[in-house]
Amino acid sequence: MATPSGESPAVARRRLRLALRRAREIIGYTQQQVADEMEWSISKVMRIESGEVTISVNDTRSLLSYLGVTDRDEVNRLIQSARDAKKRAWWDEGRFREQLPLALRQLIQFETEARTIRYFHPMFIPGPLQTPGYVETLLGLYRDTLPADWVDTRIEARLLRRKAFLERTDKPRVMLLLDESVLLRTMGDASMLATQLFDLHSLAIQGRVTVRVIPFTAKIALPALGTFEIHNFAIHDASEQLPEAEESTDDAMLYRESGLLDELADDQATVSRHLTVFTDLWNLAHDEKTSIHMLEKAAQSHAASTPDT
Repeated sequence: MATPSGESPAVARRRLRLALRRAREIIGYTQQQVADEMEWSISKVMRIESGEVTISVNDTRSLLSYLGVTDRDEVNRLIQSARDAKKRAWWDEGRFREQLPLALRQLIQFETEARTIRYFHPMFIPGPLQTPGYVETLLGLYRDTLPADWVDTRIEARLLRRKAFLERTDKPRVMLLLDESVLLRTMGDASMLATQLFDLHSLAIQGRVTVRVIPFTAKIALPALGTFEIHNFAIHDASEQLPEAEESTDDAMLYRESGLLDELADDQATVSRHLTVFTDLWNLAHDEKTSIHMLEKAAQSHAASTPDT
């Protein structure tokens, strides 16, 4: 099921809810005042502003008028966001809704819109950059302990995420931080990892991904940091140098994951804190030239260790 033109639903909902909350705060109205004017419950206003529920086009138009948003272009953009927020795509199909956590389904949509993506992955290659063989090997490790449909659905979703990344015409800036151990973690299949690293090396050479590798010698407790990603939706100039911690987090989203939790956050303090951590690690890691060489060398080593068939 393809998504119609326009923003993905999660991005549109986020853009709209932030705009509505900002407009309410600027004019000085409380959530209760909005609820009274619109004849809603206070909980509905809270759920709209938190992104838990969508808002109809007609209600959006009425609410914008009440909040004093009169600029025609801005009104039209937000009305379109209200429409886009109700679209459905492949991640809304039954098997994905049943098997994928809400935070992950929203992340999938943010991936299609983000202008800058920062990945910090101390254990594995990030999902959208994983080759089919890597996906099958990694998620296949769960086949003995989890239902087949759980594994198969996640494999399908991950391959669709890779396809979406590779087919994006508005190529995002991707900054990838890997621990050096990721280059050695074969999961029992050196040939598979060689293919994965050659693929990542190719993406780096093409400029699709900027990779830095954190060396074993780095004085940092990587496991304690956990995996996280920062997706920024602000338009950037592709000719700019890689932005550091001074980049605005006003239009950014954080995704954190562990074995037990998938979580999205967009409050500025949390995003800024993780951006600072990312920047510190980025500066601690090997530079891009050295990291690309490490990818190639590791890929060649794994390929050479694979017995001829």
